Amino acid sequence: MTIDYLEQALPLEAHQYAVIDRLRIPVLPEGWPCIELVSPMLAPQAHLYPWLVPLHELPSGEWLALIKELSQHADLRSPPMCSLMLSSTRSPQAVRNALVNALYFKDEQQQGHILRYYDPRVLFHLHWMLSPWQLFNQLPAQEIPRWTFWLEGGWHTLEFPERLSYQPGEAVGIPLEQLQRSGQINQALLKLPRSADLTQRQDTSRRIDALLEQAMKCELPTQEDRIAFALQGLTQREGFWTAPKMQAFLAQARQAADFYRDETSDWDESRWLEMTQTQSRNIRWND
Repeated sequence: MTIDYLEQALPLEAHQYAVIDRLRIPVLPEGWPCIELVSPMLAPQAHLYPWLVPLHELPSGEWLALIKELSQHADLRSPPMCSLMLSSTRSPQAVRNALVNALYFKDEQQQGHILRYYDPRVLFHLHWMLSPWQLFNQLPAQEIPRWTFWLEGGWHTLEFPERLSYQPGEAVGIPLEQLQRSGQINQALLKLPRSADLTQRQDTSRRIDALLEQAMKCELPTQEDRIAFALQGLTQREGFWTAPKMQAFLAQARQAADFYRDETSDWDESRWLEMTQTQSRNIRWND
């Protein structure tokens, strides 16, 4: 079973909760009901974690104004005040507890990590990086079946089924290294034309991720080098890094931070062809 986006996002007024990134919006309007999404262990750092706003507790005028503002948000570069809306019949305390639990996960070495699922860019990547079973269990899907988030200038809704069973062969462990590449994938996506088609954005993200992993195998030393490599890989031939001249160039690039990014930034199409050809063109025929 897959977990899919609705063809049309759920109307914003059909949601009972809003999650607001506190790092972006540190202070809410006076009188707004707000719940800190933080465990007792993390309470000293509460300012780093989001707010939960039970929308039905807002005065009707402010609720209408918020829904109107979110619906009409037109700035593609800057997200709206709230980028994540939740539809759930559970009580505020139940939703709060479920969301707090989802903020934390352990890797295969039992080391704890924070999962910023409330950032739509992260939530988007979780949908394709995790198996359906992992996603269903890492996020409180049973308590909150519909998650609507703002991305690429529009609202999108992930709808979860009532239950979802583990399928033989599905991954169990959270792919930590891949999740940690999310930020670099996002930086690369920012340098590409925007796409409101989430399927296309997902395909591009997968390709960028694979290329970032390859850049690590090529031992490129900096994040900037690896992002440049990934973006170039989207337009170069498959396995472009295996060409003899590229192999020699990569050996140089390993020795100096940002050398790869700086040198390749000026390469034109003919230079790329020269560097990525698989064999020499200077073939001499015997008389």
